[in-house]
Amino acid sequence: MAARHSKTGKGQEESPRVGKGVFVTVGTTAFDNLIKAFLTPDIITQLHGFGFNEIMIQYGKGKDVYDAAFTPELQSLVKEARVTIAGVEYEESTRITEYIKKADLIISHAGSGTILDALRYQKAIIVIPNESLMDNHQAELANEMAKQKYVIRGKLEQLAANISAAQSYKFRHFPRAGSRTFVEVLEDEIERAEKDKMYGEG
Repeated sequence: MAARHSKTGKGQEESPRVGKGVFVTVGTTAFDNLIKAFLTPDIITQLHGFGFNEIMIQYGKGKDVYDAAFTPELQSLVKEARVTIAGVEYEESTRITEYIKKADLIISHAGSGTILDALRYQKAIIVIPNESLMDNHQAELANEMAKQKYVIRGKLEQLAANISAAQSYKFRHFPRAGSRTFVEVLEDEIERAEKDKMYGEG
């Protein structure tokens, strides 16, 4: 299991949860720009204003970026606002699912597994594809899911606006029974991605 690194306001130990939680995940690859866009005083202040005080960040290969984001200004804000921020490199899928279940808002790369879990547990989710990836079919999946109103298709430069929108957005819930709509779309996207890769397209 990967080591967990915590930044807790007021020098507290982790305490029983009072406010809401955010889970940020980048998957197994590097998505440093998402970590940089998220870990800023403006974003943390915004989230605190919406009642979020527990933040878990799965930063993948971006530990250096995660650590560097904790400037004196951000550390002071976290302490004053009594916000808890914890980071982890990567966890087993079952642990990631637990983070998703506990969170009220998910901010994620466009990984199909994360999207599926978020919708299964009826979570608000902002999906931001990692545009730096080659053979990147994340954008296609994110666009399709946003079109059906399952997710908000976010952009790094619009993260604050995306977070604001998520507070009142009417997310479409994952069909619990009698429908395979989401699963079928997901399978179609994965199959298309595999075919494109096989034939050298995209």
